[in-house]
Amino acid sequence: MKPATAFDICHEVYAAAREVVDSRMATIQMQHAAKFLWRPDLHPRLVEFVADFALAGERALSPSRLILFRLYYLGGCEYPLARQRMGLSELGWTNWTDEIRRDAGREFLRCGMFPPSRYFREMSAQCLQRAASTARTRRAPNAEKDRGAA
Repeated sequence: MKPATAFDICHEVYAAAREVVDSRMATIQMQHAAKFLWRPDLHPRLVEFVADFALAGERALSPSRLILFRLYYLGGCEYPLARQRMGLSELGWTNWTDEIRRDAGREFLRCGMFPPSRYFREMSAQCLQRAASTARTRRAPNAEKDRGAA
């Protein structure tokens, strides 16, 4: 899989997830936001994908490319306005966005965000393993106490 293609797919998931997350009720109204409060969950949430997308981009990009990444890909700034603010020609824009897609796409492949279906499945499996090991750890002291009492 080409890194640029991986980036494009992850960016589509990011944009859709961001739209869903942004359309939810503001968490300032805590009495109405109970279902958005943190709970140990076995499935990763869309907000985690949104955060991981941004963090992976930050790890992969140089400072100048990171500004464009934040402005255009994360912030959703329109192409003409973003190009004007960055002071890029059309050729410069093409070169920079190709670099961003390639470098960030490599990072998405490396950290397991692509394909998104695998990201959500693996995150769920990791949470299940952590929950099982935590349960075993909690049961172990009780089992020793039970053996001592017998």
